[in-house]
Amino acid sequence: MEFDMLVNAAPLLTKALGQTLLFSLISMCIAFVLGFLLAELSILGGRATAFVTRCLIEGVRGVPLLVFVFLTYYSLPKLGIRLDAMYSGCIALAVFFSMYVAEIFRGAFRTIPKVQTEAGMALGMSHWKIQIIVLLPQALRIALPSLMNIAAIVIKATSVMSIIGVWELTLATNELVMRTLAPFTFFVAALVLYFVLCYSMVRSATYLSNRLNKSQRF
Repeated sequence: MEFDMLVNAAPLLTKALGQTLLFSLISMCIAFVLGFLLAELSILGGRATAFVTRCLIEGVRGVPLLVFVFLTYYSLPKLGIRLDAMYSGCIALAVFFSMYVAEIFRGAFRTIPKVQTEAGMALGMSHWKIQIIVLLPQALRIALPSLMNIAAIVIKATSVMSIIGVWELTLATNELVMRTLAPFTFFVAALVLYFVLCYSMVRSATYLSNRLNKSQRF
C-alpha cells in the first residue's frame, strides 16, 4: 500500500526535486558572487569599508533564516519591488548565505602568503588583477570544501521557502501528506531525497579537495 503510494507520487516528487535543485543553484550562484565581492570589499576597501562590511555580515548572520526570508518577502513590496515568491525566496537565501561565503573567501585569502601579492605588485598589476588572477585560483582551492558544505546547507534551506508558498520538495511532500494522510511515508521519502543530494554534495567536495591537493604536490 505504502509502496504503491510512493510509486504514484514519484513523478510529483521528481518534479519537486528538480525545483529544489533549481532554487538551490540560483541561490548558490548569487551567494558565491556576492560573497566574493563582500570579501574583496573587506580586504581592499579600507578600514571604513571593512567595518561596514563586517557589521553587515555579522548583522545578517545573527538573524534566523526563517525571519530573514519573511523580512525579505514582505520588505521588497514596500520598496516598490514586486516579485514572485520564488524570486523573493531565492534572493533571501542568496543574501543570507553570501555572508557565510564572504567569511569563507576572506579566510581563504588571508591564508595565502603575502609574497604572492608583493610579486603581483612588482609586476605592475593592480590590486583587483592580483586578487582575481593571482589569488582567486588559490583561494578557491582552499575554500572549495567549505563552499561545497555551504551548498549542501542551501539545498536543505530551500525547505524554508515553502513557508512563503514556494513549491518545492517540502511543500510538495506536505501536499501529498494532506491528500493521503500518510505523513511518515512521504516525509521519510523526502528525508531520503534530501540526504542523497546533500551527501553527494559533501562527498564530491571531499573528492575534489583530495584531487586538488594531490595535483598541488606534483
